[in-house]
Amino acid sequence: MISRRALSGLLMTLVGPSSVTGNTLGLGHCRGSCANVDLPALGYDTFCRSFFDIAAKGKLRAIATGPDIRREMRSLFRERRLYRPSRDDIRILWRDTADGFSVAKVEFDLECGVPVRGCLGIPDGAFKGLILLGHGMASTPERCFDDADKDYMNALGKQLCQDGYVVWCPYIVQIGNQESQNNIAAMLASHGVSAHNVSCASVDAGETVCRKLTGESGLNIGVYGVSSGAFLALHLEAATGRMRPTVVSGYMRDEKKFLMSSTISKNLGIELAAYIHFANSRAKYTGAELAYLVSPCPLFVEIGSRDSANAIELGRDEKFAEMQSVYAASDHPHSIEMAVFDGVHEVSGKRAAMALRAAGITCLPGHLAPEERCCVVMIRGCRPCRAPRRMGHRQNR
Repeated sequence: MISRRALSGLLMTLVGPSSVTGNTLGLGHCRGSCANVDLPALGYDTFCRSFFDIAAKGKLRAIATGPDIRREMRSLFRERRLYRPSRDDIRILWRDTADGFSVAKVEFDLECGVPVRGCLGIPDGAFKGLILLGHGMASTPERCFDDADKDYMNALGKQLCQDGYVVWCPYIVQIGNQESQNNIAAMLASHGVSAHNVSCASVDAGETVCRKLTGESGLNIGVYGVSSGAFLALHLEAATGRMRPTVVSGYMRDEKKFLMSSTISKNLGIELAAYIHFANSRAKYTGAELAYLVSPCPLFVEIGSRDSANAIELGRDEKFAEMQSVYAASDHPHSIEMAVFDGVHEVSGKRAAMALRAAGITCLPGHLAPEERCCVVMIRGCRPCRAPRRMGHRQNR
């Protein structure tokens, strides 16, 4: 039987260790278990437990006045609208500089009374757009901006900042395992507050954080979700229908097959099911129902060839084909693509960055071949580039 530590939080399989120490963000050497190091060192375990004190003081409120949520997704979000950041000032916890960008860690409250912490990466030069980044359960925002000791996020935030993007990455509330996320979700639900709405609203708040810290507004926006953060990226776009170019890394499978797999059946004493599994929504998993709500949003999926949580036998290709067929039926067959790269359950980012550019985040002719260069387009319009790349399921060698 797999040990509890090995399976803790394993709705998604985690990547192995890296080997370099030393960084500017106060991160320790994680040896492949970064959550165990980062959560106490960065104070996120205490932060999560503070939610219970907030609830005990009667400060949680079932108030949601943000963007409308589509009817098909309301049972999952437990509200008709997203939570909006409160009007209180954003508190800057610290600032730090890195190679070609800076990072500010901030905290603010949502109108429901739940606090949000996260990191905003700010390029030194001109801004090419804003990326809303949802990290996986075994990572933290800080880890996403530092490559001295990579986890399965592979310092994606740093890569994007050095490419000219402002990057907002909030902490997705849990303490590195599924049990904590479910327990916090249950406590919040008892006060009429939706944990899923909190997580998605935290990601969506990046536009507000960016405007207040940089003074910039109206930037083109892309959404990037990794591992369990992929749920947030997909559900946020399906719920709001904003049609922002979206990248999903480390999630494409038939959830029913996963829940019937040996990962679950041989470890029944370990909590691997998420609160999402108990929600009454047909569009919560990858497949046709979700694609109907997301299409024609530009969608790029990246999966490691050795990602056992998203293997072919778990329906990876079948579910992508379902989504692809919906895009084709809506006359947008080139707006969805899946790339399988040589790797495990981790971020690749290379093809994904090109897909974001081609979908309209910005025009970067210096980074693309002539036949792949695109014109600048507004996100909401989803107007195709002058010379769009053909998109489809391709295995990278």
